[in-house]
Amino acid sequence: MRSKQSIQEHLQKEDVQERILQNIHRGRDEATVTISRAAELFGITENKLRDWEEYGFLNPLRPGGPKGRRLYTPAELDKLAIIRELINAGYAASDIPADIDKLWRTIRSLKELDTISNPTDQTSSLTHLPAVNELSINQHIARGRDDLFWSFFIARALRLVLKLICEDIPNTTAGLILPLSPEANVQAVRRVEDLETLGESLVGWLSQSGSSHTLLTSRPWFQYTSDFRVEHLQEMRVGIPQTSQGRDQTLIILQRETSPLTLSKEVVKTTHRLLEPLYAEVEHVRASLGSGTRDSIDPATDLYNSMNHEDTILNGLADMVIRLGGTLHSGQPRWRFCWILLPRDISQPASMSHLTLRAQNQDALYTTRLPLSGLDKHTSYPYIRALYSRHIIYEPNIPASGSQAILRDLDAPLRSSIAMPISGEDGLPLGVLHVASHLRDAFTKDDQRLLRVICRMVEELLKTYWVRQQATRHLGNMIKNPAVIDTLFEGFASEYDFNQSVEGLLKPLQSNRSKGSKDKLADKVVSFIALDIDKYTSLANKYGERLLRNLTREVGLRIQEQIRTFFKEYPECQLYHIYADRFFILLKNTSLDQTREHAERLRIGTMGPYKLDALRVFADQQSRPESLIELTDITVRFGVTSYPYPKLDEILHEHAPEYAIPEVRSIITSALDVALVKGQLEGGNVVISWDYEQRNFIRWSPPKAR
Repeated sequence: MRSKQSIQEHLQKEDVQERILQNIHRGRDEATVTISRAAELFGITENKLRDWEEYGFLNPLRPGGPKGRRLYTPAELDKLAIIRELINAGYAASDIPADIDKLWRTIRSLKELDTISNPTDQTSSLTHLPAVNELSINQHIARGRDDLFWSFFIARALRLVLKLICEDIPNTTAGLILPLSPEANVQAVRRVEDLETLGESLVGWLSQSGSSHTLLTSRPWFQYTSDFRVEHLQEMRVGIPQTSQGRDQTLIILQRETSPLTLSKEVVKTTHRLLEPLYAEVEHVRASLGSGTRDSIDPATDLYNSMNHEDTILNGLADMVIRLGGTLHSGQPRWRFCWILLPRDISQPASMSHLTLRAQNQDALYTTRLPLSGLDKHTSYPYIRALYSRHIIYEPNIPASGSQAILRDLDAPLRSSIAMPISGEDGLPLGVLHVASHLRDAFTKDDQRLLRVICRMVEELLKTYWVRQQATRHLGNMIKNPAVIDTLFEGFASEYDFNQSVEGLLKPLQSNRSKGSKDKLADKVVSFIALDIDKYTSLANKYGERLLRNLTREVGLRIQEQIRTFFKEYPECQLYHIYADRFFILLKNTSLDQTREHAERLRIGTMGPYKLDALRVFADQQSRPESLIELTDITVRFGVTSYPYPKLDEILHEHAPEYAIPEVRSIITSALDVALVKGQLEGGNVVISWDYEQRNFIRWSPPKAR
C-alpha cells in the first residue's frame, strides 16, 4: 500500500491542485446530482461510483431510503474530483484514506496561509508541509484574539437557548440546527431524514449530562434517524403550533420519546434575536468552527487588579448588545452605549467605592475620557442603584439634567437607560450591565429578556475567569508542599503528621522486647489532648462555613500561642489539625494530672471573643474593617487521655505484628473521640478526662485552693 505521505506530496503539486480545482468548479457549475451525471462529468462508470461508496469514499443522499436514488451534493462532487485525480495518478482505491477531503482542505488552508504570510510570492509552490505554523507566534495570538469573542458567543448562545427550550423537560438530549445556506428550504424539512438537504449548518447540542457541544457540518445527518424527531422553532403548546405566521429558520432536534414541546412567544422571540447574529455572520462562524487547525485559547483576564486589563470577550459582548438593539431607518443603532461595570475586588462585589468600568462598545469612545474612579461616587447613577437594590433600574424618560450629569460630551442627550445587576439571583451581584439610548422608551420587555440572557453570559465568563485564576495561585507552594491543600491551615500539622508521630512512638515499643528495654520504659508516659469548638454546626448554619473555617484557624492560632508561652518545658509538644474544628495535641513525658491542668488552661484561653473576617479565603488576604464580625460566646471542649508505655506495649502485643501499630493508633484516636462526645453531652466548655481509678471518662475540674 502506498503511503499517505506520498499522496500528500502528490496533492501539493501546483498542476495537480489546478486540475482538481478545475474539476471542482466544473462539477459545481455543470453537474446535476444524479449518479449518471456525476459519472459523466468525471469520466467514471456508475459501478465505480458505487464501489467507491462501498469503500467509504462517498456518501450520497438517498431521500427515498436505502434503496432510493443517489443524489450527490457539491461536497461529494468536490471529493470525487480529488479521488479521480489520485486514481488517474496510479493510486489504488485501497491507498486512498476515507477522509481524503480533510487532507485536501488542510493543504489548501496552508497554501492560503502561505499567501497571506508572503503576499509578494504568489507563484511559490508548497514544496513541503510546515512543521508547526505558517504564521508567526504574535500573528497567531492576534488572530486568535479576533476569533475569541465569536467562539465564546456562538457556544454560549446555543447552550443558553437549548437550556431555555428544555427548561420544562429536564434530563433530555436536544439540539439546534441553524442552516447557513441561503438556499436551504427549512419549510420542506418534516422528518429527521430531510435534514441532509439543508447543506452547511451550525449545530448546538445539549446532552443529558448537561454538557454542550457546538459544531459546523457540511450537512446535518444522524446515523440512526429513528432516535430523534425534528420540530420547527415557533410558538407552540404541547406540540401544537399556536400561530400561522412563518416559521423561524432554526430547527429543534429532540429525542423521539421526549414529551411534546411547549414554547412561549417570548421564548421564541428572544431565541430569534439571540441567534440572528449567527445567521448574519456566517464567515465568523466558519472562522471559529470550520476546517483547519485551531489554536487553543483559554481566556482568564484578571479583571480585579489595579491594571484595569481590557478583555476581548467582555468588549465583544458590549458591542453585541448594541447590535442586538437593532437600528433605525437611518441606519443608526437604537442604543447608544453599553457599559459593563465591575468591582475591583470580586470578594467585595457590592462595594460602591470600588465599582469601575471594565468593558464598553467600540463606538462609545467618549467614555474613555471619563476618570474611572469617578464613576463610583454618585449614588444617583442608575448602575449604582441597580447594584444595591438588585433590581433592574429602567429610566424610560431621562430629564436633560440627568443625562448631562452622566455624560456631558454627547452630541445628543441620553433619553432612556437601563441598568441590570449581573448575577444576584443566588448571591451578591457581580457587577452591572448599563445600556443607554438617545431615544425615549428604548427598552421593551423583549429587550429586557434579551439583556438578561447577555447578563448570564457575562456571569459565566466572570466566574470562569475567577476560577481559572484561583486554580493557578501559589503553584510554587504547591510543588514545595504538596501535602498542603488549604493554605489557611498551612501552619498546622495534619492528621497524617499525627499518625506518623504516634507510629514513631509505637515502633520502638514493638521492636524492644528485652527485660532491660522494658525497665527503661517503665516510667515513661504519653498523653493526648483533643478539642472541638462547641455548637459548631449551629454556628456554621448561622454564619456560614467560610466564617467557621476562619474561626477554627483563629482557635488553632490561639492554642499555638499558648503552647509557645506556657508549654516551654515541652519542646516536642505539637498541635495537629485533624479536620473541621478538631485538633489533637501530643505531649510526651507528661502525666495525666499535668495534661489535665494544661487542658484547663487552654479551655480558659480559648474562650471568646473572636473578631473574624467573614470574607477571608486565603491566609495572605488583607482584611477589611467593614467585613469583620465579632463572635463573643465561643467556647471549646477538651478530651484528655494518657498511656504509660508498658500499657501501650501490652496492647501492641495483643495484635498480630503487621496490624499492631495501626490498631493501637486507632484505639488512641477512638478514645479521644469518645471524650469529646461526652464533653458535648455535658454541654460543652468542659475538660473530659480518663480516670484510672474509675476506668472511665469523667468531667474534670481543677482542685479548689485551700
